[in-house]
Amino acid sequence: KEIPEIIDMGVDSLKIEGRLKTEYYVASIVNVYRNAIDDYKNNPENYDYTKYLKEIEKIKTRGLTTFYFNDRNNKDIQEYSGKQYNEQYQFGGKVVGYDGEKAIIDIRNRLEIGDTMEIIVPHQIEPVEFKIEKMWGIDTDEDIEAVSPGVKDQKVKMTLPIKCEKDWIIRRKK
Repeated sequence: KEIPEIIDMGVDSLKIEGRLKTEYYVASIVNVYRNAIDDYKNNPENYDYTKYLKEIEKIKTRGLTTFYFNDRNNKDIQEYSGKQYNEQYQFGGKVVGYDGEKAIIDIRNRLEIGDTMEIIVPHQIEPVEFKIEKMWGIDTDEDIEAVSPGVKDQKVKMTLPIKCEKDWIIRRKK
């Protein structure tokens, strides 16, 4: 919400806290801020922060606050309850390559046929939604119904609705 004010102040860079966060979190948050900043700079009259908040709601790990930006009396700086807020989406995996038309996904949570997924596309605020229709074992190339990340670097093959680049993130809607 404060992006226009920050940019209009002349701020040249923002630091996004990412210590102890997953690559899914960092990639997603950076993509949201990059899009918000670019959109405001390209068309300030029509800037609408609500579409960015909708995306942040899918990936946030704790409550949102402006810290001391608008209110010097803000007491909500620490989250002591340990509550996690991204209850509807989770890190599904990361594209690591292709085997012909099949994407090779390094999985991070259980995936199964029928799961609703979203591809986080760099420089695009709206993710690309799809359902997993088919998956293949990484070594056997046989059809599988589900895969779990019980082994380090567990991978699976699947078809994606768009051609993705290496390291693009996919998330699963719970």
